Parts: sequence; C-alpha cells; structure tokens
Amino acid sequence: MIRRRPTRPRGRHRDGQAAAPVPHYTWDHEARAEAAMLEITWPGWAVLYGTGSRLFHAITTWPTPEPLLLCDRTVDGLKAQMREAEMTAITQRWALAGPGRS
Repeated sequence: MIRRRPTRPRGRHRDGQAAAPVPHYTWDHEARAEAAMLEITWPGWAVLYGTGSRLFHAITTWPTPEPLLLCDRTVDGLKAQMREAEMTAITQRWALAGPGRS
C-alpha cells in the first residue's frame, strides 16, 4: 500500500506566514557550568560536559607522548583522575631526567 503525503503542510512554517519562533534549550546547564569552572581552576586541562553521553571529559593541553582523554560521570571522579594523571606525568618526567638533573 502506498501512503500519500497529507495535503496540508506540516511543521511550524506555513506558506505566506511568518515562521514561528522555536525556543532555545540549554541542556544540563548546571553540569556545563561545573565543567567550565573546573576548566578555569585546573590550568593545563580542557574540560567539557557531553550532554549526550552525560559524562565530564578532560583533555590535556600540555604536550604528552600520546593524547590523554579522561572521562567520568562526576566532577569529583574526574578531579581524582586528573590529579593522578598529573602525578604520573611529573614522576615520568623526573624518572627520564634522572636524579640530580633538572
């Protein structure tokens, strides 16, 4: 069976009439604000909140051997991962330089 399109146009726009305004939604504005604040307080990191994934993401902005992307459902969990990544980077740099070298 073949379905035919309705004769009346659908949607918010009709011929000869002005377009109806569509409201703009800000999804998860509290979480996005937390991510923005975390990015300000942790230099060297780009912090984002994914509205689709509902995860906080942190990306290093300092040079690393390979890209470092951290994800967590909470800000506190992400902070712990970021702290651990920074400590690992510091200890690896110190190990490569060796004791007594800067």
